[in-house]
Amino acid sequence: MNKKVVIGISGGIDSSMAALLLKQQGYDVIGLHFSFNNEKYVDKVNEISSKLNIPVIVEDISYDFEKVKKHFASEYLKGRTPSPCTFCNRVIKWQKLIEFADKNNCQFISSGHYIRKTQYKGSYHLQKGADPVKDQSYFLWELGPDIINRMITPLGDLTKKQIKQFAIENGFIKLSETKESMGVCFLKGQDYRDFLKDFIPNEIKKIEPGNVRDIKGNIIGTHSGYVYYTVGQKRGLNLKTNASAYVLRIDSSLNELTVGKKEDLLHHFIRIKELHFIHPDNITEGLKITVNIRGLGLNPLELATIKYINSDSIELELKSPAWAVAPGQPVVFYDNDILLGGGIAENSW
Repeated sequence: MNKKVVIGISGGIDSSMAALLLKQQGYDVIGLHFSFNNEKYVDKVNEISSKLNIPVIVEDISYDFEKVKKHFASEYLKGRTPSPCTFCNRVIKWQKLIEFADKNNCQFISSGHYIRKTQYKGSYHLQKGADPVKDQSYFLWELGPDIINRMITPLGDLTKKQIKQFAIENGFIKLSETKESMGVCFLKGQDYRDFLKDFIPNEIKKIEPGNVRDIKGNIIGTHSGYVYYTVGQKRGLNLKTNASAYVLRIDSSLNELTVGKKEDLLHHFIRIKELHFIHPDNITEGLKITVNIRGLGLNPLELATIKYINSDSIELELKSPAWAVAPGQPVVFYDNDILLGGGIAENSW
């Protein structure tokens, strides 16, 4: 049996310890590090390669990664709220791993994600990681059977605490103490608004201040430009009232915001499009599922019923209302802890 596996190596503790676990399990491991925007991690990756005693190939994906940035910017220009990490997992990371595996006779692909793989109704699906805090299934909802079938998930049954201890026991003390990176990688801590000004300056310059309306359509103030706001935001509004107001809707075509009370953002129904399911035949009207709307954010897993399906959209009814569901956000479907797939929120009410 071919036990050759390529694993994405970021330079952090998770992917490095995943590679070490694969080695200990008898796999022939090759690391693949994705470099973009002249990042400075190559020395760190070479050090990990030497310590793990595995080859790590550095692949510059700067050109491909522009797709992620352009998608991110175009969604905000449409008044939507994108999820660049889920988009990147589908169009860049796992596609690159598969391409490398095929070119280098690797049967398997892997990563440092806290995710499990399991049989479900006769085929492989992804399953939530055992560590509820680190579970990353939300960000992998768009992966298809061609990728999942070849995945090995060494961290799925482990917790972050166990991985840190494993690193210490195997001489990676410095790595175990490294602060975990958070947020969107290409922003590098920058506010997304500043990124947009730098990335698409000509488009941003065209966006002028606009009107803010209440839910009855009355103009009650102004804003700095619709692209600087997201659903649920209450800062940065110039209103004629002192009452708290939250952004309910963004109209990019009119450069207008509609605002309301915090409770106006609670919704029992969501319509989603851009659907992806491992096996669409398993998704039927009346099916009761759980959905994750914001990863590890404000909305926990919600019980939902599929009320309506057509060729390109699904309507969900939530048992408890979700708050501030923004168009552009992924809505991810589960059967208990089995990842079924999902779609992109279009509107909610």
